[in-house]
Amino acid sequence: MQLRSNVQRTLFLHVCIAAGVLLIAGTAWGQAGKQLVINHFVSDPQVIEGHLVVSDVEGRGGTINVAVYDESGALYGKSEESIPPGGKLNINAEKYVQGRKMVGTMRITATTTVVGQYWQFYRDPALGWKNIAVPAAVGPGATKLICQHFVADPQIESYIVVADAEGTGPTVYVECYNDQGELAGQKKINIPKYGKFSIKPLDLVGGKKMTGVAYIQTEGGKITGEYWQVSDAEQYQVAHAMQGSAPVAEEIKKDPMIRVQVQFDFDSDKIQKRSYADLMEVAKAMKSGGNRDARYEVGGHTDNVGDEAYNMKLSERRAQSVKQFLVDSGIDASRLLVVGYGPKNPLVPNETPAQRAINRRVEFKKL
Repeated sequence: MQLRSNVQRTLFLHVCIAAGVLLIAGTAWGQAGKQLVINHFVSDPQVIEGHLVVSDVEGRGGTINVAVYDESGALYGKSEESIPPGGKLNINAEKYVQGRKMVGTMRITATTTVVGQYWQFYRDPALGWKNIAVPAAVGPGATKLICQHFVADPQIESYIVVADAEGTGPTVYVECYNDQGELAGQKKINIPKYGKFSIKPLDLVGGKKMTGVAYIQTEGGKITGEYWQVSDAEQYQVAHAMQGSAPVAEEIKKDPMIRVQVQFDFDSDKIQKRSYADLMEVAKAMKSGGNRDARYEVGGHTDNVGDEAYNMKLSERRAQSVKQFLVDSGIDASRLLVVGYGPKNPLVPNETPAQRAINRRVEFKKL
């Protein structure tokens, strides 16, 4: 397996309730920055020749520091390099670990804006179809990623790869859904500080042959990641970056209506920790610029499953929990009006599990 990263931020703006997710629409990250992450680095000199390529974007030259960590987050090697103005570095990647066999990540910090790639070449010409170049992810990463398409198939080798982008050792939730939006498998994983993990979608969905979408979210800290798929029988290898789908205050603050999907415990108003980072961004947006004095309605919505009177009360309790979170985050309580709508205002018909998930939401409407 080889891996690739080019994490770009595709933001949709959705703030939803119940067992939900948060989506937002906005701009993309791009590939340039002063922090880069190679999510998957392999040192195996007898099998693979690997190269780290870093290019100067600003035309001023500068210094970069490279640190290599294994999957458990142990530091294997580091070095300081200089980039000539307008030039680039092309370094045999095994140099940083003295040729030792290992798998891990590479972290690049620079004094100037740079872009990066990791190249792998197989020494055996018969395996040349596996040769690949992997764009570097740009730090600091995201609190949520989406794998837009995965394949679970016993005849195909596929992996979801996630790296700790900040050195915080976050707890990560991976959830796989089929193409119809039904939950097919989930797992909670603790990433070691500066470490990473690789997991097979086939294992997550219990060995069932299928395609679908995977959502990865943290309880705090930032991550980068990618999806890899390899077929020895058909001799192809593909990889794509997983897109960031977390809310960002700079994007949220421009919109008079914010819809976020907030995760709650089952049949409860207790907010799950994985939604904390999302709601913190909502709080930042409410504190910023022209929003600083604005009042918001915090509206809770449910699907149509169950007793309507009960759902009305549940939606209000969940909206109240969200309000309290925002108050604890520095928002004056007088700025927030709680309303429970229950199932009265669906965004889409309540005909499938995926549609009902969309209707379970919390909306922040500027008054």
